[in-house]
Amino acid sequence: MLQDNFMSFQRFRYAKWAIVLLAACIALYAVDNPPIKPGGGTILGYGLGTLGALLIVFLLLLGVRKRAYASRMGTLRGWLSAHVYLGLALAVIATLHCGFEFGWNVHTFAYALTMAVIVSGIWGVVLYLHHPSLMGDLLDGRTLDQIAQDLRDLDDRCRMLAQGRPPLLLALVEESAAGEIFNKRRQRLTGRNRHCATARVLKRLREVGDQADPNSNEIYTLQFRRLQQLKRIRSFVRLRTLTEIWLLFHVPMSIALLVALSAHIVSVFFYW
Repeated sequence: MLQDNFMSFQRFRYAKWAIVLLAACIALYAVDNPPIKPGGGTILGYGLGTLGALLIVFLLLLGVRKRAYASRMGTLRGWLSAHVYLGLALAVIATLHCGFEFGWNVHTFAYALTMAVIVSGIWGVVLYLHHPSLMGDLLDGRTLDQIAQDLRDLDDRCRMLAQGRPPLLLALVEESAAGEIFNKRRQRLTGRNRHCATARVLKRLREVGDQADPNSNEIYTLQFRRLQQLKRIRSFVRLRTLTEIWLLFHVPMSIALLVALSAHIVSVFFYW
C-alpha cells in the first residue's frame, strides 16, 4: 500500500518539492524571451543546467548514503523518496535546459544518458513497489538462512517418521532432502525448477504411500509444506536476481552519466 512505502514518505514531502520545482522551472521557461534561440546557451539555460547538474550529483549521493549506516543526514527512506521524485523532475528540467534541441554531440549524449538512467530508475521503482520485501533480505519477515533451517527441520521430522516403515519411504525423504533449490543458474530468472526433487517425491508418495498409515500421511503433509517453502524461496530469489540485473544497468549508466556530464560542462565552458 502506498501509505507504507517510501513513495509516501512524510505525506509525499518530496513529491511536493518536485512539483513546486517543476512549476517554477516551467513558468520561467514560458516567460523567458532570450535574444537567441532558447537552449543551454541562454541565461535561463545556464541556470537550468546548473540545477540539473546539482540534481544529478545529489541523486548519485544515494549510493553513498546507503553505505553510511551511522549517518544522521536523514533516513534512508527519505533519501530514496527524494531520489525518486527529484529524479523524475530531472527529466523535465534537462529537457528545458537543452531547449528541445538535439544533435550528434556530447551534449545530446549526456541528455540521452540522463533519460536512460531515469527510465531504468522507473523500472526499479516499479519492482520495489510491487515487491517491498526486496528492500531488505527478508522473506515473510525472516532471512533465507532461517527458512533453510526450517527445511532441514522438516527433513529431520520426515526421517523420524520414516523409521520402521518400508525402505522406499526413507529413500524418498532423502531424495527430497538432497534436492537443489535450482538445478541450473538460468532457473533463477524464471523462479521455477521443473526437475524439483520434492515435487517428484510428492508425486511418488501419492502412488506408493499407505493412506491408512498416519506416519505416511504426515510425511506427505510435511513434504507438501516443504514444496510451498521452496516455491516462496524460488520466487524471492527470482526477484532478487531481476533486481541485481537492474543494478547492473542502473549503476554503471549513472557513473557514465557523471562522466558525460563532466565532458558536457568542460566543453561548454572551454570549447563552446
